[in-house]
Amino acid sequence: MLPRVPFIVRAVPCVLAFFSSFCVMVVELVAGRVIAPSVGMSLHTWTAVIGIVLLGMTVGNLIGGRLADRFHTRKLCAILFVAAALACISILFLNYLVGPLDLLGLSSIDSWPLRICAHVILVFLLPATALGFVGPTVAKMALDLGLQPGKTVGNVYAWGAIGMILGTFATGFFLTQYLGVWQIVVTMASLLALVGLAIAASVRWGSDPGGTRANDAVKEKTPAEN
Repeated sequence: MLPRVPFIVRAVPCVLAFFSSFCVMVVELVAGRVIAPSVGMSLHTWTAVIGIVLLGMTVGNLIGGRLADRFHTRKLCAILFVAAALACISILFLNYLVGPLDLLGLSSIDSWPLRICAHVILVFLLPATALGFVGPTVAKMALDLGLQPGKTVGNVYAWGAIGMILGTFATGFFLTQYLGVWQIVVTMASLLALVGLAIAASVRWGSDPGGTRANDAVKEKTPAEN
């Protein structure tokens, strides 16, 4: 018999997956406008942005999964959201350093596609990787509740996909129409930080969605069920 878990506790990992995926798409779509003054907006630009963001997400997923297996998921999630906020805000400073200031001398690269890729890697690989950490962590948080694993992971992935879809349309049709690049990036970073602090506060005050108490409850029920 599966443990009874309150709806709000079951919803937390899905909400976090939704929000982190929403932010991924906002960052990806804003990336073109961030680097446009330095490298323009072309097929090369969007190819580099999409490829590098996917690379960062891949690295983040690989590392995040290993971190989720080693550490308390809610505490880890709080740290990762704050880290993602810092990584996102770094976009503005890194772009200024490698773009207008050209501190690393990217303008001397003869190959235009290579120069674009180098620019995108330096500016967006870090935030994409930081956001990639979140997915495996919230999936592990959901699995720690002891519910049906297939359905649980499917729900988390589905809500993550919904976040990406809404993030795409919200950025393309609303955010870029009414907010500047700086405002969008700062807003996303601020929201990520607030979510991280909220999770940290829940750990401090004893609320335990997907944490150690959920694991203990599952372990206590297992012998009786067997």
